Amino acid sequence: MAVIEVRKMAVRVVISDPNTGKAYQVELKDAGKLIGKKIGDAVEGDLLGLPGYAVMITGGSDRDGFPMRSDLPGMQRKRLLLAGGVGYRPRVKGQKRRKSVCGREISQNISQINVKITEYGAKPIEELLKA
Repeated sequence: MAVIEVRKMAVRVVISDPNTGKAYQVELKDAGKLIGKKIGDAVEGDLLGLPGYAVMITGGSDRDGFPMRSDLPGMQRKRLLLAGGVGYRPRVKGQKRRKSVCGREISQNISQINVKITEYGAKPIEELLKA
């Protein structure tokens, strides 16, 4: 039986507040509990230092800057023929291009995770994050 070593990874988490339109950055030292979560999954805010809050994963990018795409299953990076959406914005209608994008699951290669607040806690977010 193989033993999988999970190293502690530092991840930048960008928290978006839909009510105010502001975004906050948090450096998460140990993101091991987020590995295996997918885009669209709900996560407790306690992991990010926001007790009482709930957040939803909306995307991210890996350590080389390639974006995560919600319609690509798995953790790996693939080269897809894209006609638009995350990872490619065509300049001419109907234009397609092969681009590298990451899968929708969070792995150890992910360096930034984007989340949005879905449920608010008792304390304001500015007070919790000291922003």
